[in-house]
Amino acid sequence: MDPHPDVRDLDHGFFQFPKPTWKHAIGYGIAAILFLSAYSMYSAGLSIPDIPQISEADRLDEIGEIESYNFQTLQEGYEQAQYQQNQAAFVLIPLELEQGVIATEGCYESEDDEGNIDYSYGLELKRESTLKFRDKAGESITTSFDRSEVLDPEGKFFEPGCNSPWERDIEGNGFDNSENRYLVAYMLVQNDPIEYYQLLSVAEVGGLDEYNSPPEVTQREDAGRWALLAAGIGGLFFMYSTQPSLLYDLRRIRKQNKLNSKDVTSAVGVLGSGGRAFQHCGPNGQILGPAKRPMRQASDDWLFGCPPIPTSYSNIYAQEGDGSLLLEHPRRIGTPRPAMVTPYSLGALIFAICFIWLSADLRARDGSATHTIVGWVMTLIVTVVNVLWFFQAYKQAKLSQTINDLPTSPIRSVSVGQAEIVGQVRPSSAGTPVFKVGGREMEGTVLWSWSSYKYVCTKTDDGESCSWQKQETRNGGGPFILHDGSGGILIDPSLWDGEKKTQSLGSFIEEWKKGKWKWEVAAIGIGDPMYILGDCIPRTREHLDVWGGDETEASALVTMVPSSDTGEGSVISLGTEMDVLSHRRSGFEMMIVPLFVFLFGIFMFLDYAP
Repeated sequence: MDPHPDVRDLDHGFFQFPKPTWKHAIGYGIAAILFLSAYSMYSAGLSIPDIPQISEADRLDEIGEIESYNFQTLQEGYEQAQYQQNQAAFVLIPLELEQGVIATEGCYESEDDEGNIDYSYGLELKRESTLKFRDKAGESITTSFDRSEVLDPEGKFFEPGCNSPWERDIEGNGFDNSENRYLVAYMLVQNDPIEYYQLLSVAEVGGLDEYNSPPEVTQREDAGRWALLAAGIGGLFFMYSTQPSLLYDLRRIRKQNKLNSKDVTSAVGVLGSGGRAFQHCGPNGQILGPAKRPMRQASDDWLFGCPPIPTSYSNIYAQEGDGSLLLEHPRRIGTPRPAMVTPYSLGALIFAICFIWLSADLRARDGSATHTIVGWVMTLIVTVVNVLWFFQAYKQAKLSQTINDLPTSPIRSVSVGQAEIVGQVRPSSAGTPVFKVGGREMEGTVLWSWSSYKYVCTKTDDGESCSWQKQETRNGGGPFILHDGSGGILIDPSLWDGEKKTQSLGSFIEEWKKGKWKWEVAAIGIGDPMYILGDCIPRTREHLDVWGGDETEASALVTMVPSSDTGEGSVISLGTEMDVLSHRRSGFEMMIVPLFVFLFGIFMFLDYAP
C-alpha cells in the first residue's frame, strides 16, 4: 500500500502559516496585545515635545537680553503642546530661587515585615507652582514647569541626612535671603508675543558661580523605549507561538488516527481506544503476551498503522517476506521539506531588532546614568544571547542538513561509516526487562526514563507556596533489534551512554498521582518506530558472544553508535525521519535569520549614533 498522498515528498514551499493550537493561539493573542500596547506608547510619545540634550543648550551666566538668545526651530511634538510659536531657545543658567515652592522633600518612615523601622528620602516636584528666580546680575524672571502636563518635571537636589521623620517645602524666601536655594535651570525660552520661560529640569548647586548638569528630559525617548520593549517581548511570544510547519500535518493525521480507533479494542500492534499494547518478551525472544502497561498513544504512534508484529523471533536479523521496506521508510515516503519562511522568522526579527535597538539607544542617546547602565547590561545580555543563538542555530542547521542529505540505508545493506536508519523496535535476546516505579510494573519496553515528584508546601511571607518538586530520575534499558523489513540490527543503549546525542523518548507514556506523589514515565517499547543517526561499526567478538549474532546476516555483525569523527550530532529518537524533521525548521529560519540578527547586532553596537 502506498503512503498517503498528503505526506509523500511533503514540501511546504516558500511560506506557510501553520495552523495554531489553542496554546499557540493564546501566545498570538498575548503578542497582539503587546504589539498594540507598543503602538499606543509610540503614538503617545509623538505628542510629547522632543527636548534637545542638555549638551546642546546655550550655557549662560546671566539672563541677559532675550533678543540675543539663539532661537531655533522647535523639534517634533510641540505642535500639540501650549507654545506660542515654532521657535525657541534652550538655555542652561544658574539662578537663585526667590519666590514659590518648587518641590516638597522629606524623610519618610517605613516598616518591613519584621517590624524594623527604616527611613528614606523622598522628593516631589511641584508642577503647578509659579516660581520667581534671580540671576547673579539681579535680573528676575517668572517661570514654572509645564502646567499642561505634557512634560513631567525633572530635578536633582542635595539630600540631607535622613534618620527621623520630617517634611518641608523647597521654596524661595524672598529677596536676598540666605536660606534661598541655588539651582542650575534648563529652560525653554520664547519671545513672541511675550517673554515666556518654561522650566524643563533643575539641579541644585552651592552658588551662582557653580554649574551642575540637571537631569536629561527623556520623556519622549522613554515612551519609544517602552514601545520597543513591548514590541520585542511581543515578537518573542509571536516567535515561540509558531510551531514548525510540518508538525501540524503530522498532528492532523494522528488526530484522525485517534478518532478512528475509538471503537477498536487495543492489542499488540493494534491502536485501539486505550492505545497500542506493547509485546512483552522474555529472554531469547520468548513471547509472554501483551504488556499490561504502558501503552503507546496515537499522539506518538505510527502515522499509517503499526507494521505487523512477528509471532516468533527465531531469526531476528533476517528479512521479512520479500524484504520490502516498511511503509513509512523514507525511501518510500520521501523526505519532508518544511516551509522556508513562517511567522517564526518575523517574530524572531522583531524580537531581536527591538532589543538590539533598545540597548543601543539607551547607551547612545540622552538619558541618565541609569539609562546608560541599563543599556550596557542589556547590550551584554543581547550580545551573549545572539552569539549563543547563532552557534546553536549553526549546529542545528548542520544536523538538519545531514539528516536531509544522508540517504536512509536499508538495514540489510547498511555499510560501516556514518549512516541513518529507520525501523521498528523488536526484542533482542535480552527480552523486555520489567521495571517498577510508583508501585506499578512496566512491561514490553526497551528504553525508559522516569521521574518522581513530591508536592511540597513551604511557608512564605505571603502565606504558603506549594509546588511539585522533583525527587528522583532514573534511566534504563537493554539491547534491542531495529528492523525495517529488509533486515534487523542490534542496538545497545550502553554504547550511547555518556555520549553527546539528541535522544527523544517521546512524550510521557504514563503519568499518575498518589497522594502527595506524582510519577512520569517516558519509554520506547516493542512495535514502536525509531530513527537513528550515527556511525555504523563492526560489533566486537565479546559483544557477539554476549548478545548473539548471525554469521550469515551482514546486519547482525554491525551496530550503531554515536558519530565520533564527523563533528555532527547523533540522534536516537522515537518516530521516523518525518517525526524528527517535523520538529525542525528550514535552513533559512534556523541559520539565515540568526546570522542576520548576529550581524545586525554587531553593526548596531559598533556604529549606532543618535
